[in-house]
Amino acid sequence: MKVSDWNEKPIWNLYLFNWMLAAIVTAMLALGLALTDFHVQATSALIVFTGAGLYGISGYMNVVSPPRRNSRIAFSFTATSQMIVLLSTMISLTYIATSANLPMADTRLLAADRALGWDFRSYLSLINDRPWLLSVLALAYRAIGLPILVITFVLPLAGFYRRAGEFVTAFTIALLVTTCVSTLLPATGVYDTMGILPSDFPNVVPQAYYDGMIKIPALRDGSLRELDLMHLDGVLTFPSFHAAAAVLYAWAFWVVRWFRPLNLLVNGAMICATPAGGGHYFIDVFAGIILAVASICLAHRISALCEGSKTSSAGERDTVSVQPDPVVSV
Repeated sequence: MKVSDWNEKPIWNLYLFNWMLAAIVTAMLALGLALTDFHVQATSALIVFTGAGLYGISGYMNVVSPPRRNSRIAFSFTATSQMIVLLSTMISLTYIATSANLPMADTRLLAADRALGWDFRSYLSLINDRPWLLSVLALAYRAIGLPILVITFVLPLAGFYRRAGEFVTAFTIALLVTTCVSTLLPATGVYDTMGILPSDFPNVVPQAYYDGMIKIPALRDGSLRELDLMHLDGVLTFPSFHAAAAVLYAWAFWVVRWFRPLNLLVNGAMICATPAGGGHYFIDVFAGIILAVASICLAHRISALCEGSKTSSAGERDTVSVQPDPVVSV
């Protein structure tokens, strides 16, 4: 059986599109490295791209070898490989973008918050005085990395090929847009702008914000130029990618019906934790949510075009092929 005769070939086209996105982003990083004095740590690059390559080759071999073709493994390994490449290259691009050293937009972002009537100190007081709430929000904020692995690796194994592919597309679009906007409107965060000291709210420890306050100035003044692909942190403020990611995760996991209540709770907590955990303005959060919704809509459209249909799937289960119902769908 040829690849063209494969029942899941229309969905595979979306994964090929994602490889094109990965190639474009990698080319952008290569150009950024060529035009700046940034450099990638060799050991981290070897580990990251070797891992991505092994997953990618394994996925591809399951596509082109009909006698032992396993669609679940093919899509799972391919999506995982793509996300490894995209994450390492796109986050590296955010570092290069931050070094553009354009005028800070903190005062404008804070003014937008105040115009909307949002009081950051009242928000901090609310969670600072409730240790149980603080623990929940802290856990939710730190959990941003785990869902990526589950979505790209586990969802395809459960039969949700299309949703995993659309997630990779939407995630890439959202992060690329966030990088472009943050380059033009760089910011460090609300704590420093409002002059909030650690002693003001001693129970709130925004470690991600503190890490950013170290790296952002270093990127802007030129003292940080090595990119360790194994240890890259978020340095973007507006829009909030934490908020965007929470919406993307909630949408991706929505196909798992029994998980929906916990899905909404966990990702809702991540959104609520974003201002305190990352020192984000509330306008950052709103912008991140809007960006995620727009990215999802665009990913649906791209998926439909890749499959040659006029409308995209609702995402419950893949109907292009005849296959068992996903084991996680109830």
